[in-house]
Amino acid sequence: MKRKIKEILERSPGLTGREISKQLGENKKTVNSFLNQHRDVFRQDDDYRWYNNSEVVIEFPAGWVTAEAYESALAYHTDLFQNKRKIKFTFPEKCSLLLEPMSRFLALVNQLDLNGVEVTIDLDSCKNTLSFLNRAGFFDLLSKDIQITPKRPGSSTAKIFKGNADSLVELGSICPNSRNKELIMALHSSFIRKTNSNYDMAAFTVFSEFIGNVSEHSESELEGFAALQIYNPPRMRSHIQTVISDSGLGVVPTLRSTLHKFYPTLHKTYPDTGTESDIGLVLEVFSKGRVTRHGKESGRGLGFESTREQASKFDADLSIRLENFCVTLPYRNGALTDPIIQKSLTKMKGTHICFDFFID
Repeated sequence: MKRKIKEILERSPGLTGREISKQLGENKKTVNSFLNQHRDVFRQDDDYRWYNNSEVVIEFPAGWVTAEAYESALAYHTDLFQNKRKIKFTFPEKCSLLLEPMSRFLALVNQLDLNGVEVTIDLDSCKNTLSFLNRAGFFDLLSKDIQITPKRPGSSTAKIFKGNADSLVELGSICPNSRNKELIMALHSSFIRKTNSNYDMAAFTVFSEFIGNVSEHSESELEGFAALQIYNPPRMRSHIQTVISDSGLGVVPTLRSTLHKFYPTLHKTYPDTGTESDIGLVLEVFSKGRVTRHGKESGRGLGFESTREQASKFDADLSIRLENFCVTLPYRNGALTDPIIQKSLTKMKGTHICFDFFID
């Protein structure tokens, strides 16, 4: 019974004894008695809900970890915030995170730490990745309370060698209520050096619009951040991956705060009824633009119309990772193709953008 209850609480932490007994098909009194006799393994909160008392260990796969592989590694845990257990993230030998999953991971562990979860990142078997994370500026933005094994680097190679890598723009903080001109120009300059002047307006628009929205709308204790990485994989198209991440309210709650006032038709079409409606609203906003929490007459806010127009001129993938789902908009030959929707992802706060521009 112990193993079965642990599996149930891994999938759905915070169940009552009645709910656990129902899933087990056992008598409620028997289950409650068993739980009380094994409080070294299970714990109960003030609302009489049960949790596993052991450390959660999440191991990433070996090889290059894409955003999809990263989410699959977390998939067993729908909500890591629900209880205050210890969580260890383990990197096996030859495990390397692409920029998009690295940015999601950084945001997630900082959020967990802020919410009182004790986090350890185990890089014992993956020293090369530890070195790359340091070079990318990961540890500069990582909470000081998060434990690193074998140990946190004593100095930041991102700060020492900042701006010296042709294929990398290190993770940079997005300062609230600031234009963040230096960060935007660093991203833009690196992008143009690896492409050509045809991308000039597209790159500047993407960086300035998304970073500007994080600066203005985030409302989070945690700083947003952005970075850029250039990939030239063998036998595949080269691409430039840019991430812009914030841990704030998220684009859906931000828009919904005034949707009924400025866009009553959209409010009626996409009511606040759950994930499916949220996905519909995100598709509307990012594929068509012209929607802002300040209203269309304001000429500001979360419209994303300029970004959409620029992306449509090139082959690009725009992914928007929100609380428990991700929408990817692929542009090919000047047009938006079928969106890719991922649902039931591990809970994470904020809005996490990745733009992949494919270059010849």
